[in-house]
Amino acid sequence: MNLLKMNSSIMNFCIYGLGSTGKSAAKFLKSKNFNNIKIWDDKMRTKKKKKNFLKYLDSSDFIIVSPGINLKKSKLKNKLLRNKHKIITDLDLFYLFNPSIKSIVITGTNGKSTTCKILEHVLKKNRINVKLGGNIGKPILDLKLINRPVVIIEASSFQLAYSKYIKPNYAAILNITKDHLDWHGTMKEYMNSKLKIFSNQSNNDFAFLNNKSLIKKFKKNNYKSKLKYVNKKKYKNLQKKIKNNYLNSKANNENLNYIYEISKVLNIKTKNVTKSLTNFKG
Repeated sequence: MNLLKMNSSIMNFCIYGLGSTGKSAAKFLKSKNFNNIKIWDDKMRTKKKKKNFLKYLDSSDFIIVSPGINLKKSKLKNKLLRNKHKIITDLDLFYLFNPSIKSIVITGTNGKSTTCKILEHVLKKNRINVKLGGNIGKPILDLKLINRPVVIIEASSFQLAYSKYIKPNYAAILNITKDHLDWHGTMKEYMNSKLKIFSNQSNNDFAFLNNKSLIKKFKKNNYKSKLKYVNKKKYKNLQKKIKNNYLNSKANNENLNYIYEISKVLNIKTKNVTKSLTNFKG
């Protein structure tokens, strides 16, 4: 699907939730000349606006839902579930409008933000044009994609649960532990939301995993991307060369395992990775 080729004057969008993500999506669509946009937030008190929004849900082409909204607990539950096939996220818009941009998606229960920040630092130090957004800091649709940067995206399970078109060139799940089960319902649903980062990848893309049960699921689902096993032993040899007390901690070891493996696939020399990590400031 390519929204760029579609008639912006007849496409209808509904945006549910006016946090930073919802506002960013509305601003982005308007910049692309999509003017048929209806917005609702539960903090709004106007019954007429809510009634109009509910009416437009059925006729909309896409419904963009903010990450914090749980469909099963929403005040608009029935309507949203009936139109679930139309629901997408800001991540989907990013990929639909930027099909040729190189991207790295990082997800997991713990360590996402730290890994993204360190990876951004390593790429910058090695003269790679890079942008960072998503669940960390700036909404992904607010990024200025000047000179075709590599985009690092921190993706939460809330975003991924509704995503349909996400297609990273490099995708990593750092870890999965019991969390957010009040939102997802079950551990299986939580895990499936994370695995979505591999769903649309091609055989030219890369997947990074260090968990045997996730690797088993990856193979069972017949994902097309090249699987890279993140081996802790490989990083231990590199760790001795990094003179950085902040990074030489147990908490950061897993994050750095992934950064090392991703850097190798990006053809960054090991000595340059070491040098970059030595001058990283947390």
